[in-house]
Amino acid sequence: MKKLFYSSFIFISVFALSSCEDVIELKVQDGVEQLVVDGWLTSKYEDQIIKLTLSQGYFDNSDPKPATGANVIVFEEDSTSHVLLEIDNSGEYLLPKEETGFLKENGQYALYIEYEGEAYAAVSKLNRVPPIDSLSYEYFEFPFAPDDSAATEGYFAEFYANEPAGEGDTYWIRTKKNGELINDPTLISIAYDAGFTPGSGTDGLIFILPVRQSINDGLYVHGDSIHVELWSTTPDAYYYLLQVRQESSSGGIFATPPANIPTNIFNLNSASEKKAIGFFGVSGVSMFDAVIDSTKARISD
Repeated sequence: MKKLFYSSFIFISVFALSSCEDVIELKVQDGVEQLVVDGWLTSKYEDQIIKLTLSQGYFDNSDPKPATGANVIVFEEDSTSHVLLEIDNSGEYLLPKEETGFLKENGQYALYIEYEGEAYAAVSKLNRVPPIDSLSYEYFEFPFAPDDSAATEGYFAEFYANEPAGEGDTYWIRTKKNGELINDPTLISIAYDAGFTPGSGTDGLIFILPVRQSINDGLYVHGDSIHVELWSTTPDAYYYLLQVRQESSSGGIFATPPANIPTNIFNLNSASEKKAIGFFGVSGVSMFDAVIDSTKARISD
């Protein structure tokens, strides 16, 4: 009798819950459309692109709309100007590689943008960057793969570079595997001096092991190519990238509430409602290339 009572109670409860579903319509206010700046200039001898798009509604999954027809200028400290020309109404503004020779270590540069009657600006500095001395890799074999597409055996790589003395240098480590950039925002690799955070006591040392091994996204196999770049950044760029990674990784019941990612782009008219988001940075870059060769792999301990 008791079992019958419990069964009846569970059935009635489930029926009641399933029959009390209401449709809730969420009303999300899109807000003011904002200019989005993706602008990073480097010391590499290559074409440099500053990309301008427009922000969109929370539930809008379409491709971002390009911000076309803007005037985009980069200024040196002595006010020498370099005008970037838009490529085919794409919202991408080009600084040809032949004109990038002015980007020098310790130089400070300003980005100026005119768009739809508003003027925006940002300032950044090209900080020093140490050379990458070498890259090594070690063979690993695991009993099972973390997912169906992952390999269970292969090579784990790490780069070596000595962080220069003087506290407060920050870096962005970027890696291409077989020519494809590891571009997952949750895997953004950044360093403060030779460690992860300020006050870690790593100034002037070889980059610590987790930083050196951040160039891995799964295992490499024989014949894979690795291209590692070490970008110098400013401290505000470091914290910008840190928050991009945190916001991209946040999820689950213990996730922190989403927050606006800080920007160094500002409207010259402080009274205007039109704001910009994104970031403008300038980086020195050192690079290292390697191809995985099983005969040259480091022997594991």
